Amino acid sequence: MKRARAVELVEQMLNRLDDDQGWPLSLVQQVWLFGSFARGALEPHDVDVAVRFERDERMTEAVVHSLLSGRGNPFAPLRRALAGASRGLQFQFEDSAREQLEAEGTVMHPLWQRGGTLPQALAVLHGIAEVPGAGRAERDDMIDAFDGLDRHIPRPVRAELITWQQQGFITIARTALPDTPADTNLLSDPQIRWAIERRWNADSPLRRAALAGLAHLRGLGADLDDVDLAGRRLPTPRRMAGHRSEARWWVNWKWQGYTGIPYCVTSGDGWLEVVQPTRTRPLNALVIQPGPKATAFRG
Repeated sequence: MKRARAVELVEQMLNRLDDDQGWPLSLVQQVWLFGSFARGALEPHDVDVAVRFERDERMTEAVVHSLLSGRGNPFAPLRRALAGASRGLQFQFEDSAREQLEAEGTVMHPLWQRGGTLPQALAVLHGIAEVPGAGRAERDDMIDAFDGLDRHIPRPVRAELITWQQQGFITIARTALPDTPADTNLLSDPQIRWAIERRWNADSPLRRAALAGLAHLRGLGADLDDVDLAGRRLPTPRRMAGHRSEARWWVNWKWQGYTGIPYCVTSGDGWLEVVQPTRTRPLNALVIQPGPKATAFRG
């Protein structure tokens, strides 16, 4: 992305903050820029924006509902209000993640705060000097499996995954997930079809990710009786008939519950994390399975 386009996107965001003080923009308290754009890159990949906001009852309910249902980004209302339909702005909404980045040396460039004026914020934006040759910062907490996906894997998550792998508790591999055929027999059982259709609309990226993930696991020989799909077990015929077993595979996205990965993987067969589900773009996933010292973790 050319820098002029990146500046335009930030200007549009600032104008939204200045023009519309309804919910949820009224919750926003402070905005920072960081990453390559803030360092002056002439062609940043995107614009990294950190946001501090108040969590009122309505926002808390929206976040909890999203997390419990497994449907989309819990901060989607705030993201849409700030960015519109643009994909060029990447937001960090969690205070803990922003503070972790700062502790690791990431410079947060104050852009806007409640009580300030639009001209003040625009002056800050246009005061960031262009720096020829400035690019992405050296990426820490990286392995080959994360290459090209790291913007969708928070740095604290990457750090923990790498630590678990280095300790021998897990292994991490990357795979591309093809779309399931329209006539897939994954949905041949009416109970499973009902469960999938009840959770996600036909055009939902999460439904696409769910079916692609299930198809991949079945290709690995996994039994659908033993799969936990985004926090819920599948209503397979055996389970509906009373069969009960512990989950052995987990399919997830948005890193929900990722801290449980070593506990799940070392007592089962694996965790499939679909990275950034989309409606049309290629689906990528990380396949996380027991490492050579998995039993030591449980012991």
